[in-house]
Amino acid sequence: LFACFLYVWAAWLMEVTPTHWVRWPMMVLSFFGAILVSVDQLKIASQYHATPLFGLKFGMLTYQLFIFALYSAFFMAGRFGLLTSHSEQFVYAYTDATVKVLQGALLAMIRNREGAMEIHRWWMASTAMQRDVQELLDKAQVPIFSMDLDGKITQWNSSMSKLTGLKADSVQCKRLVDLVAADYKEGIQAELRACVDASSAHADANLVEVAIPTETVSDQNLPAIRMLAMTFVPMNGTSSALEGITAIGQDLSDLANMRVVQERKAALMAMLSHEIRSPLHGMMGLTDAMLQMPSSKPLQRQL
Repeated sequence: LFACFLYVWAAWLMEVTPTHWVRWPMMVLSFFGAILVSVDQLKIASQYHATPLFGLKFGMLTYQLFIFALYSAFFMAGRFGLLTSHSEQFVYAYTDATVKVLQGALLAMIRNREGAMEIHRWWMASTAMQRDVQELLDKAQVPIFSMDLDGKITQWNSSMSKLTGLKADSVQCKRLVDLVAADYKEGIQAELRACVDASSAHADANLVEVAIPTETVSDQNLPAIRMLAMTFVPMNGTSSALEGITAIGQDLSDLANMRVVQERKAALMAMLSHEIRSPLHGMMGLTDAMLQMPSSKPLQRQL
């Protein structure tokens, strides 16, 4: 800053002073300050060589220093009589018009390039974040799938594939109601309509039971079906409009199988109770009648 003030002050004194022995030292001092400032600017700029668009920005600085040196040459030529006053003013006017237009174009190009790089950086960050979220959902240890507003599957993570035996490619764009068991179709349709008809900005999550027939053979002669407790979460877009539904839940198949076993056990016990009680009552009544007969006294101990 001191060097910048020095050469500006020396240049002003050189221009207004009528004494030659003062003008020459001021001219030397002015050139010395200008060179010092230029070198300092180039040195400072070179420290940022790793920044984006360094070549364009450094070229812009070099261009400005070159124009300054060109102005100085014209000025000195006018002072030594190599250019007439009219020619000097003509050069200044023409150079100002062209230099400023070119300088503005260069600055606009750099600013536009920086804006494009910033947009690209944000786009890459958004893409990476979206990819990370998709990978996280796919590798999650809980069953997760996503649907559009029509109930068509848009995402089916690996846990869902492992539980149901249905690959993501085979269920893509299929409606959820076409995959669930018949007893659950009406309930699923009602829940989907409730999620879509609710306010997109204030839709709440709903817990839904989903039973999906599997393609694997079940053990113990149990139904080949996966019972899932899923939470339907409405997904809103950037404009707060409902864009889809994500279902997150847990496997209840073991609980459902236990329920089936308990129902079969209860049915078996009820059947045994009915089928055994009647013959036992008959046998007890017949034995009691035989004990009342006089001829049965020799067999009383056996009866």
